[in-house]
Amino acid sequence: MQRIERSQDANRASRGRADRRGQRSIFVLLLALLGCSGAGGGDVADSGGMSGTGISQGSISAFGSIFVNAVQWSLAGASIEREGVPVGEAALRVGMVVRIEGDFDDNGATGTALRVVFDDAIEGPIDAPPVETVPGVEKHFTILGETIVVDAGTTVFDGGASFMNLAADQVLEVSGFVDAAGAIRASWVQLEGVYPASDRVELRGRVVNPAANPSDDSGIFDLGSNVVRYTASTVFDGVTRASLANGDLVEVEGTLRPSRNEIDAIRVEREDEGLGSGDADEVEIEGIVSSCASAPDFCVGSVPVDASGATFDPPGFVPMPGDFVEVEGALVGGVVIADEIESENEEDDSQDARLEARVTSVDPGARTLVILGVTVAADGETELRDESIAEDESFMFGEILPGDYLSIEGLATGPGQVLADSIRRDDGIDGQDDVRLRGPVTDFSGGPDPTLEILGQDVPLDLMTVFFDELEQSRTAAQFFGPPTSDLRLDAIVEARDLDAVDLSVLGLADEVEIEDP
Repeated sequence: MQRIERSQDANRASRGRADRRGQRSIFVLLLALLGCSGAGGGDVADSGGMSGTGISQGSISAFGSIFVNAVQWSLAGASIEREGVPVGEAALRVGMVVRIEGDFDDNGATGTALRVVFDDAIEGPIDAPPVETVPGVEKHFTILGETIVVDAGTTVFDGGASFMNLAADQVLEVSGFVDAAGAIRASWVQLEGVYPASDRVELRGRVVNPAANPSDDSGIFDLGSNVVRYTASTVFDGVTRASLANGDLVEVEGTLRPSRNEIDAIRVEREDEGLGSGDADEVEIEGIVSSCASAPDFCVGSVPVDASGATFDPPGFVPMPGDFVEVEGALVGGVVIADEIESENEEDDSQDARLEARVTSVDPGARTLVILGVTVAADGETELRDESIAEDESFMFGEILPGDYLSIEGLATGPGQVLADSIRRDDGIDGQDDVRLRGPVTDFSGGPDPTLEILGQDVPLDLMTVFFDELEQSRTAAQFFGPPTSDLRLDAIVEARDLDAVDLSVLGLADEVEIEDP
């Protein structure tokens, strides 16, 4: 018999940010929506410098009031805007990327929001049938010529949209983050209708080849692969017909013509760049690294970063396009003069956990639940989604009840303990009749009667259990458990599956056991 104990200190570094936040008099957290090319997303307005009230920008992970970037924000008294229109809290959704202006509490874990703003990244019809780049996991498609990437596990779908039913001509509203290649990685997608019955579009980008006709206030310009036409009735905000110039970053709202590449503009609004051209004593930004000619070293989204005096975590880390980073420093003339740059690239799977079953018990006050004998904790970064028939769009942890069928992904913090990254409520019917337990091996033994323990829980095995190695090759029990051919070891990530389970609250005899990460 072999046994290993795991430490509570195994949590990812990204979950330890709250203490740092509480010490700041000025705080800016920007999850980049916009590459340095200026395509997609929205930026913090140029106010000539930021001070006093903090700014947090990121996707909503849960409600109660709302959680953004692991901070629980009270919305009491806050103004909330969706696409420039005042709305109530009910208009917000998990997965939406929002900007919050407010005051951080000293504990760094809570704050009082003064203003919450949501602007989508793009809205329009899918140009062609989506391509499944990773079967069952990732798809990409284009809207108005812009590439959109959706993930079955992380993208939140609303309004009848789903990962499986995406199709050409569906009109989608998309929120997300622009990667180094310029693609929008969707955090939230909502189905608005089907083209041409629904022809409303929204698009951000840089103006190319503007041409005005002063005699009737009409004009034309290119935006990405699209031609934008405006008339005397088009509303201009932050820019005028006369001042519109090549390179201006704008958002266009309008209707799509049958040609599929011409937009009749209802509104043209100037968008601000980066963090503005002002100064701020302390700044913290998170996002995806992109090359940027205007920056001394690189950009995080559209924010130029000077890394010449920075320390790097881990030592020797060199930010490259596509890396996810956290940058701390000061804002000088719109450039972040970095003190510290930390890699936040996705870590390996050595502590990944996944549980699918019915809940045994819930402690709403402690934000913990028990499922398959494992205690699961939720924090401010835990994403909560309701994909049951109820489709509760403001699903909160306190609404989870014993007997609910949940799919949980997270981080194993110890035997029988998981910190949840996401909690998804399903129905446990219509094919959702599997019980799954995935996580690090905490105990195992070979021989004629092998035993296996995952996350501190015994996995029932019998002669009918099918074993697979990390290459998805079938193995006998002797091969799976015994050297020299076995990759099974303590801390290996293994998933046990009870298919067509009779009791969805317990892991019965495992039909399949597979090594996910040796």
